[in-house]
Amino acid sequence: MKILVVDDDQMMVESLIHFLRSEGYETVTANDGLKALEIAKKQSLDLIISDVFMPDFSGLNLLNMLKHFYLYKIPVILISAYDKREMMQSSLGLGADDFISKPINFDELRKSIHDHIIGPAN
Repeated sequence: MKILVVDDDQMMVESLIHFLRSEGYETVTANDGLKALEIAKKQSLDLIISDVFMPDFSGLNLLNMLKHFYLYKIPVILISAYDKREMMQSSLGLGADDFISKPINFDELRKSIHDHIIGPAN
């Protein structure tokens, strides 16, 4: 299973990659939404984890493009450290499959990934 990690913070990318690989996932990365969109158009992805706030092309722009024009079936988990309640409502309203606040709770992320790739546990 392949997961695209999108964040302009290299330390966050490395942390997420380390976690995801330890969970057995293949990873690919982008440091902004435009690069992520290009990757999503060219590669088969099972999930995208994206920061909300990035220069030039935000995670919300990426989400909008994915959900409305290109790859609406790929689950998207957005992450952010800002305006948690309002950001969560906005991102879910735009079609995000989940929203996780930074700092990342990896147990919460593990559950969300499992729910969106494999399906919710009964």
